[in-house]
This record gives sequence, C-alpha cells and structure tokens, in this order.
Amino acid sequence: MEVETLFSDSKWRILTELSHKPLSPSELAKRTGTSMANISTQIRLLEALGFVEKQRLSNIAKGKPRKRYSLKKQFAYMILATNLTAGKKLFSLDNDSLFFFNVWLINDQYAPYVLIKLYSQFNLENVNAIGYLGIRGHELEIVVIDDKPESLHYLNEKQITFKDKTYKIKAYVHKPNEFVNGVKHKEEYFTSIIKKVFIVSDKDNVLTKLKKGVE
Repeated sequence: MEVETLFSDSKWRILTELSHKPLSPSELAKRTGTSMANISTQIRLLEALGFVEKQRLSNIAKGKPRKRYSLKKQFAYMILATNLTAGKKLFSLDNDSLFFFNVWLINDQYAPYVLIKLYSQFNLENVNAIGYLGIRGHELEIVVIDDKPESLHYLNEKQITFKDKTYKIKAYVHKPNEFVNGVKHKEEYFTSIIKKVFIVSDKDNVLTKLKKGVE
C-alpha cells in the first residue's frame, strides 16, 4: 500500500484524534462525524499496518466502551523536492528525533531555525522537556524542564543569530515536580505557560500530560 493512502481524510482524522488520547470506536465516530462502520474499516487497516493498537478494557459497566485504540508508534512522513534531489520517506521517531520534526510545525517563520541552533549549540538533548512560548521582538521565549535546572540558567545569557538578526534567549527553567505542582495548584504563572506552550521535546511526557489536562 502506498503510504499516501494513510493520509486520506478519514484515516488522518483518526490518527489526529488518537494523537491526543486513546479513544473507543464510538468516541472516534463521534469526534470525526462518521459512521461506526467506516471507523471499524479504517481502524482495522491502521491496526494491520502497525500504526494503532487496541487495548481491551476489563470490568466495564454495561453500555460503556470495551476497547480503546491508541497510536502504536510515532512517525513523520517527509516529502522533499529540491534542485538536488526529490524523495519521500516515512520515519519512525524516537525522543531524540522528535525535536527536529516538531519544531517545523511552529508557525513563527524563523523560530524553528533559532531553536535548532540553540538545541545543537548548547547540547540540550538530555533535558526532560523543551517548550516554545513565542518571539517578542528580538527575544525568543522557551520553557525548559529538567531535574537540575540550576545548570541551565546560563541559557538566559545566550543569543542566537539567524539571517543577520540576533535573538536573546529567555528561558523559564523548572524542575518537573515544581512545574507539575504549580499547574495542579492553578498558579497563574504555570497555567499561563502550559496553555500557550508548543511542546517540541518531552521525554517523560510531563508537559504533554499537563497540557492535555488543561485543554
């Protein structure tokens, strides 16, 4: 099967919904506005291809879903067309490669380039999580979650230059438990960050779980 068929409207909507959380066939039908028969057909195909997996639920009350589906793997599909070459490739993603694909989904024009330079120059591959907050003039704001935040405060002294424009880094650095507790206690500083953050790296799913909880 050509991989492009995975991105037909019906299959893509299922994959999009499952990227947020596991769902039952009936929940998928409701969220995508389609029939149970269509969902069953599409989900069986996605399961056979190894993109989704089924979890059977035990001790469920009558009338409640008895199975849910979730994404089995994280992936990216790249199409490249340049003066040098053209090609298409499907990638399975791990925590290290997720960052480099996630940043290209940021809408700000230069943010992906600045973030990749920052990530590479200052060896940020081992931090727990990185989230993009925005660009204000010549200042790029990020949140960084790590077990040793004191070792990362130096980021606020750094600048990244791209296309003759220099961006000062504004990094909000916190321990995982500090950030989690701040959100759980509805402290405005932490909740405002989690509402607007675009997560580009999250090895322990700290920011991801909090953001899904808020939304």
